[in-house]
Amino acid sequence: MVNKSSPVSGERDGKPSASKLEAISLCRGFHKANYEFEWYGDRNAADEGTARHLHEEQQTPLDDIDDDERRLCAHRARQAIEWCRETLGIDGEVQRELRLWWDDKWSGQLDYVELDGGKALVADYKMLRGVHPPARQNVQILAQACLLVKNFDEAFGVSAALIEPFGDPVYSTCSFTREFLLGKGRELTRIVDEAMVEGAPRTASSTACKWCSAMPFCPEARTLITETMEKFAV
Repeated sequence: MVNKSSPVSGERDGKPSASKLEAISLCRGFHKANYEFEWYGDRNAADEGTARHLHEEQQTPLDDIDDDERRLCAHRARQAIEWCRETLGIDGEVQRELRLWWDDKWSGQLDYVELDGGKALVADYKMLRGVHPPARQNVQILAQACLLVKNFDEAFGVSAALIEPFGDPVYSTCSFTREFLLGKGRELTRIVDEAMVEGAPRTASSTACKWCSAMPFCPEARTLITETMEKFAV
């Protein structure tokens, strides 16, 4: 497996990540705003998600996971990955938590990558309970698949899986051609370029504002909240 990624592949260096590209595509001002303002809110859920991801990165034996829900999460995640691998007939080299770059402009840390000749599988874990867009509608999964073909010439296409251990179903999948992903990668890079400009326009929405640390101070967010409250006022 030959990774052509940037020499700075271990550091984000203040540049956008695949996990935030949906928000950036909706609000170009999202990225810089999150560096200008401190986050106010509970981080317990994020910390729990990180702990569960770590068990998959390290492939912690199930018997060594003390917490019952974390153990169940790991079991279901591993079961879902095996179902995906069996369906695809893939049995290649696996890398976990691999950071890849697109022209040193944006990057993504991929939870699971497997290459077997020209076959490629990328999987992203959503370890907490909640509702997430399925694989075919998930911008983060799309961006990760773009990074994969950008960095690995042998991948002629990518199968992508969104793994949700507490979802129903526990995974969803989609497939992309190499040509499609290279085109989408260029589109995402154009969006990143627009977001890196000083004074990038802000566009409030429930999706973009949800995890934005600037929301309490953003005039556009305040207007959206006011208009929504007035709409449903009795």
